[in-house]
Amino acid sequence: MNIRSKIMKLTCALIVLMLSMTMLGGCGENEPHFGKTKALPTSNSTENSDSKVDNNICIIQELNMIEETITVYNTVTTRTLRYKYSLATQFLDKYGSESSSLNFTPGTAVVLGDKLKSNALSSIKMSDKTWTQTGVTNYTINKDAHKISIGSATYSYTDNICVYSGNESVSILSIGENDTLTIVGKDSGVLSIAVTTGHGYIQFVNTANFDGSMVQIGSYIFAKITPDLLTEVPEGSYDVTVANNGYGGTIKCDVKKGEITVIDLGNVERGGPKTCQLTFVVSMPGVTVYLDGNPVNANETLTVPYGVHNVKVTATGFNDWNKILYVNSASAKIAIDLSDESSTSNSTSGNNSSSTKKNSTNTSNSSSSSSKDLDYLSTLSNMIGTLTGNKSD
Repeated sequence: MNIRSKIMKLTCALIVLMLSMTMLGGCGENEPHFGKTKALPTSNSTENSDSKVDNNICIIQELNMIEETITVYNTVTTRTLRYKYSLATQFLDKYGSESSSLNFTPGTAVVLGDKLKSNALSSIKMSDKTWTQTGVTNYTINKDAHKISIGSATYSYTDNICVYSGNESVSILSIGENDTLTIVGKDSGVLSIAVTTGHGYIQFVNTANFDGSMVQIGSYIFAKITPDLLTEVPEGSYDVTVANNGYGGTIKCDVKKGEITVIDLGNVERGGPKTCQLTFVVSMPGVTVYLDGNPVNANETLTVPYGVHNVKVTATGFNDWNKILYVNSASAKIAIDLSDESSTSNSTSGNNSSSTKKNSTNTSNSSSSSSKDLDYLSTLSNMIGTLTGNKSD
């Protein structure tokens, strides 16, 4: 096969061997599941959007933090579309100030910004044309009349209303009289309902040395750390992991319904700085790897401090591959491989072994998808051990 063919791309499969870290607090099992929506509220198929972004109000269906995609329901066109986002994408509140991606949950009304050169969205902003009521318990739903009463006010809804319980799309018929709701609407109409029964909060304090870096909560939640970050999550037990400037670690915490669990990141700074024994594994000639702008020797172990690093891979006849690497393990291996655009490389890892194999490009949460439309999140996936990289220009 001619490696200069335009259909060929450079794919990096990140294979990471996670070692145990010092952990604080207690933990249980049965961690809540994130990242997959089982059903969509309309009959339309999910489309990977390459078209120009409009300014219509959209309802978030899913923010997939592993694949680095956002699926939204356009309230005007009634189409369900999937877009790419990246670390360059700004998450903004309705006033235009920076916000955490953790606040962009299913049911949130947003307006999407234009696309960057990478085809990722430039911004995802909470709509300032809608209203939101949280912690709603004094409601009645007249399903026959398509009416919702909140206190003394009455609102209407259509058959296309978006209803969620956690990350799952559900029917409005499933809402019980004792549930707690977050309701989003525009004027006198309701656009979405999120069932938040059983949710609690995580409050991060003393974040100064980690601001701007990333936090992982459980297996599927990733977000940028902002000062005094407060996020809502289903009750349960979580591993919370952070890393920046040579410091990092994992804290175990329990989140209880209606309560705020405080995590002091100042405690994580103790015992640092920490480093990772990182190896780029290259099995073919003509591949050059750059770490933070400097070429490195492939197949040799490097000592890299915990935190965020820039990785660039070049190969004769292939497009350059650029990603942000988030280092938060004692050792890691990054395997550089070449593949067709029509396939992706899925990697799994364990404590003492790793393997890589090629799989089809269909994602598990959509009726139709293609790898050339998806930019998988290799920036953070080294924290969870299932890693895929694919560059599409």
